[in-house]
Amino acid sequence: MTAGCLVAGCTGGSEPAPSPPVETSAEPSVTETREPEPTTTGPPKPERPAAMERDDAEGAAAAAEYFLELYPYVMSTGDTAEWDAMTWAETCGFCTGVRENALEIKTAGDSYVGSETTVESATAGEVDSLTGGRAVLVDVTQAAHKRVADNGSVVSEGAQVTGSLHIDVLFTNDQWYVVGASEIDS
Repeated sequence: MTAGCLVAGCTGGSEPAPSPPVETSAEPSVTETREPEPTTTGPPKPERPAAMERDDAEGAAAAAEYFLELYPYVMSTGDTAEWDAMTWAETCGFCTGVRENALEIKTAGDSYVGSETTVESATAGEVDSLTGGRAVLVDVTQAAHKRVADNGSVVSEGAQVTGSLHIDVLFTNDQWYVVGASEIDS
């Protein structure tokens, strides 16, 4: 995920995967692991938008945008608390992959810079009658990024990329969860 892929890229396939059925009465599981302490360097934690309190299309779009804005913060600091709080780990492989990568970078003592995301547009679809979730289509630009080992060698890097993402979100238990994310092939 850190080698030139759009934030939710590297999932493969030419069609976005259908939204997995989600049991809305189930609580997302929380993996209890000891995580490295967040650092004070790196980008600031993005501000959670007030629109995320809404259970409508505007709230869904705000949740998807916030999720993407969290990415560079999580990767550079290893602070996954907010990321974990809004991801449905059982269905979002991208979400768990980012978490694992961020913690691995932190544990290795490497630094990660870049990947700032700019959301050009975020459009939420209608509520899916089967899952209760919404698909949000997002046009996004992700800045170049670089991972550097503590000895100064470049572990990985990638150029700026622009593309479209399909992010599935679900509002349950008074909050938004990301249940899936994939890159839309153009």
